[in-house]
Amino acid sequence: MFFVLNWVMRYGIFSDIHSNIEAMTAVAKAMRSEGAQEYLCLGDLVGYYANPDEVIELIASLNCWKIVMGNHDSALLGRTPLSKFNQPAADAITWTRTHIKPQNQRFLEDLRLREEIGEIQLVHSSPFQSEEWHYLTGQEDLERNFRYFQGFICFFGHVHKPFIAEQRGNGSVRILEEQECQLQKECRYLVNVGSVGQPRDNNPKTCYVMYDSTAKKLSIRRLDYDYETTAQKTLAAGLSDFLAQRLKTGK
Repeated sequence: MFFVLNWVMRYGIFSDIHSNIEAMTAVAKAMRSEGAQEYLCLGDLVGYYANPDEVIELIASLNCWKIVMGNHDSALLGRTPLSKFNQPAADAITWTRTHIKPQNQRFLEDLRLREEIGEIQLVHSSPFQSEEWHYLTGQEDLERNFRYFQGFICFFGHVHKPFIAEQRGNGSVRILEEQECQLQKECRYLVNVGSVGQPRDNNPKTCYVMYDSTAKKLSIRRLDYDYETTAQKTLAAGLSDFLAQRLKTGK
């Protein structure tokens, strides 16, 4: 008798939630409505905003297949020094340390820097030296990082700006303009899934990705959410006005 593995193929993928429960709630609802069969989270569950426990508990309720650790998660745990962060970010991490439940901190402690599912690779910042929290923004950075993961596609976050980088068979790399993309089997991909909790591409809408690994179809999704409430909570918690205001502009 032969058994066939029925792999789940439709993924909801998200990153950089940063304790923004209003955005995460909207994204979770949208991914469910789009028929996500599994969820992948690329880190930075905490930092910046005022609802770390609620965000972690909502993500835990999704039973994500894989979750990787982000630099803000690492800093909360004392594994990445606060000197690597600007002052509003460092202050938010310090605030979170005194407001997070012990069980939710333990949830973060179990996360790893890299995960994989077959041809899918997952990191927070970059395949190359994941623990150094590099930012992949330039052409040279992208070209280098294709050499540091195996498989067809690597999803990452960290830069808060969604994009799809395609490497062709001859090694050339280009950024695709499409938000809805039919991936080519002869190519390889680095995909930034944007930020749920703090977009920085001049678009305040929250962001996530849907990926059908059977049809090789990928979609970058943008969604309205109640960022005014998030901003009000930020100020009420005594966190930075800068962090509150940037939600409204996506910068």
